[in-house]
Amino acid sequence: MSKTQQILHQTLSNWQHWQTGRATISSQPQVVRELLGGKTNRSFLVASDTFQAVVRVNASNSLSLGIDRDRERKILQLLQPTDCVPRLLYSSDQVLVTGFCEGRHWTQADLFEVCNRQAVNSMLEKIQSIAVPDLPPRNYVDYCTAYINQLDQSMLDPALVEMTLSAATAVDNSAWPAVICHHDLVPENIIITGDGLVLLDWEYAAMGHPALDYLRLYQNDLRSTNLSYEAESIEQLKVVQRAMDDLWTLLQD
Repeated sequence: MSKTQQILHQTLSNWQHWQTGRATISSQPQVVRELLGGKTNRSFLVASDTFQAVVRVNASNSLSLGIDRDRERKILQLLQPTDCVPRLLYSSDQVLVTGFCEGRHWTQADLFEVCNRQAVNSMLEKIQSIAVPDLPPRNYVDYCTAYINQLDQSMLDPALVEMTLSAATAVDNSAWPAVICHHDLVPENIIITGDGLVLLDWEYAAMGHPALDYLRLYQNDLRSTNLSYEAESIEQLKVVQRAMDDLWTLLQD
């Protein structure tokens, strides 16, 4: 039995300790299928009668990717009342169990619908309004540097590294209110359910810059938002956003 299968089996055996709220489970959930599409972890749809949940077995290289499971858990707990995130049932350093969200994943085409953008903007405003008094803001220089230091330097363009760290320094040194930031907001992580939008995959979440999620999702087009930052600040954020994506890809490869 593989390590992933061992963790999955142990988690399912521990089903009576899941915090299912009003949902009643009368027997141990069983695996329905593996959910494909994730690039970091392995996730499985499990069910017991009509109850459905997702068991995510965390990647063994989580720390090298800059993932803090305790921070993810805390942010998910804080966001439970918003109904913008999956129901948190159980978590540990190795696994996360959440309620299954029935619905349709966003596609790039959804980005062009005005009503969809309005719904996402409202969701992000609700998320960013949640007070988090004891989580420090992300230091983007440290975050990018941690990726850079793990890579073979022959893979990196020194000029791009310098530009990245210069932009990250400018972002870190500027004045902005740290808010809950998803840091991986792509259409595939948005589910349209019968009760509204739900945002998945919070493992890279941290207290971050208010504009970054909008920049990532809208591919740098902020015309549909109420954000008002100087052009230079936006350009620096774009550099940091692209660098985090590119460095993550190199590290995964």
